[in-house]
Amino acid sequence: MKSMILGVLTATLALTACSPQSSNPEVTSSYLPAPTESGSDMELAPSATAQAVADEVIGMSEAEAIEAIAGISSESLTPRIVRRDDENFMITMDYRLDRINLEIDNGIVTQASIG
Repeated sequence: MKSMILGVLTATLALTACSPQSSNPEVTSSYLPAPTESGSDMELAPSATAQAVADEVIGMSEAEAIEAIAGISSESLTPRIVRRDDENFMITMDYRLDRINLEIDNGIVTQASIG
């Protein structure tokens, strides 16, 4: 009798686990929103302004570089410190055209890149 009850419970749990979790039939676990831009419309190269700012901040102090990047009014650029002296910081690997990555040695920007 116990094995029969255990079998029924096991079958019920197995069937329950396989049932859909959502009452909305349009949403499934593989649903992804449509992209806002097509592949051919996406901009892949940094703007001339972003590249010029990245080149310009090399040799500046960290504070001066951050202020210069934040002071650009024509574009909303974001500074990010990726390395300071011998310490590498954890960063995301997404590529952003509005972000300038800074590498700092002894308080001075030695490398700057877009991304």
